[in-house]
Amino acid sequence: MKAAMKKRLVLGPILVAALAGIYWLDAEVLGRPMLSRILLWTMAVVGLHEVLAIGRRKVDTNPGLFLYGALALIAIVVPHLVTNEPVPGMIVALAALIGGGIRLLGMAPLRSAQAALPEAFLLAGAILYVGGLLSFLDRILADSIATAFAIIAVSKTSDICGYLIGSTLGRKRIAPALSPKKTWEGTIAGVLGSAGVAGLLAPHLVGPPWYAAIVGGLVGLASFFGDLLESGFKRWGGVKDSSSMLPEFGGVLDMLDGVLVAAPIAALCLYGY
Repeated sequence: MKAAMKKRLVLGPILVAALAGIYWLDAEVLGRPMLSRILLWTMAVVGLHEVLAIGRRKVDTNPGLFLYGALALIAIVVPHLVTNEPVPGMIVALAALIGGGIRLLGMAPLRSAQAALPEAFLLAGAILYVGGLLSFLDRILADSIATAFAIIAVSKTSDICGYLIGSTLGRKRIAPALSPKKTWEGTIAGVLGSAGVAGLLAPHLVGPPWYAAIVGGLVGLASFFGDLLESGFKRWGGVKDSSSMLPEFGGVLDMLDGVLVAAPIAALCLYGY
């Protein structure tokens, strides 16, 4: 077994245990998703930093871009955390639009509109990508802690099964231009694994086990595309990992990539929007 896989098998249960502790505190002690939502949006801010750091490899930016974006994201999130209300995706989109627009207006006189525009688009896109997509998971989390953690479990099952089967039995590459290690065998295993876990977690999802399994398969497939999207973005930026924050796992964005795209699909299946 490869050393990297051994380290993942050691670190993985530690991360799972930490999440289980947060789940227990929120569900059994606090009675509402306080710690888990704080963790979610903290990871969003860190993920924003990683997106901007990768983007800066291709886009000429001025100092303070991350601080500006982080303040914009925190300003819309904190009031909703205080009131225990979900952060609406439209509010995040509005923050991205206003933040990018103000950055453009502020930088254009110092540089030029042509030079400032890519920076403004990078900021707005980063806020939308991380904050906008995570707002769907926040919506689920505010409604049901168990359902949100079930969706995360289903999404990460796709990653785990895809990694284990792909790295050991995978032969046929599915998208070598974007992610050379992704295989058809791993992808199929990931979708089937997600469907199976969702069927087992049906009481925390929606409908009978067979329907939950279908939803799980869709979530697993969306998680794969989320991983592929982030892999393409990192390849564009010329980096292997989004950061070195988590040994053998990469950065926070590497941990969230599948969940980011899976969350809107899950919300659509659960709530119809």
